[in-house]
Amino acid sequence: MGTEHWTGGRRILAGAALLAGLGAPLVAPAPANAATATAYRAEGLQAAARARAAVVLRVGRLLSFQQVKGTPSARAQARVANAVFTFFDNGTFAFTTTDVRTDLYPLRGRYQINGNRVSLNAHGSSAIGGSSAFTEMVASIDFSSRPGVMTLDWASGAGYGAVVNGTRFGTGASSQIHARFTVVQG
Repeated sequence: MGTEHWTGGRRILAGAALLAGLGAPLVAPAPANAATATAYRAEGLQAAARARAAVVLRVGRLLSFQQVKGTPSARAQARVANAVFTFFDNGTFAFTTTDVRTDLYPLRGRYQINGNRVSLNAHGSSAIGGSSAFTEMVASIDFSSRPGVMTLDWASGAGYGAVVNGTRFGTGASSQIHARFTVVQG
C-alpha cells in the first residue's frame, strides 16, 4: 500500500497525493473518534487499492527553456515538450520522451512528497564497447498552483574512444537543460 501523509486534517496516500495535487478527490477526512476509525481504515484500504494505479503526468505548457550547456536545438526543446513522467505508489517514477537512447530510457528514479511539493531525481548510465553515456535529472513539482508547475534540470553526456592501428581516438559531448512547465494528467 502507499505511504500515508496527513495534510490539513486529511490523509493522502503517496501515490494518490499527486492526483490530489491535481485536484482529484482522493482524500478522506480524518476519523473523528475510535468508532469511525474502523470504517475509515476500510475506506483507507480501498483508497490504497485505487492508488496502486500509476499516475502519469505530461508537459502542459512550456513556460521557460534554457540550454545551459551544449548546442541549443529545437530537438532538445522537443524532448522537454514531449516528456512523460509515470509515478508509482512505492515512491519511484519513470521518465521518457521522444528521440532518446533506449539503453538509458525510460530513466528511473525516486520521488518524495513534502506538502504541495514533489521532489524527484533520477540517473542512469550505459557502457557499450568503447562508449559510455549518462543522464541525470533533478526536478520539483509545485502543486500550490493549478495546474502544477515543474522545474527541471536535466543533464546528459557521452564519451567515445577507440584505438586504431595504435592511435587513440576519443570524443565526448554533453548537454544541460533547465526548464519550467505546467504538468497535466494523462
